[in-house]
Amino acid sequence: MTDRTVETGLGSIGKIKIVKALAEENKMATVYLLHKKTGLKRDDIKNNLDDLIRIGWVKQQKYASVAYGLNGENEQVATVVRFFRDVGYVGQP
Repeated sequence: MTDRTVETGLGSIGKIKIVKALAEENKMATVYLLHKKTGLKRDDIKNNLDDLIRIGWVKQQKYASVAYGLNGENEQVATVVRFFRDVGYVGQP
């Protein structure tokens, strides 16, 4: 893991919105749900999710459809979500 991981994870408003939406859901979410919660275009969501998966901040699981969730085992993600909650950007689950 490099210093650029945090820059990649928080490098766009889209990624911040996705992390927020997943933290608020506190469960696996589809691209459709992320689209509804963030207002982002589906292609932008998919591109941002690819980056977040690559750095280990988001996990992907395939059921009948693909679902995404925050990687609770990643210390950086836990720190970011805790910060978002502390400043009131993300509500409690």
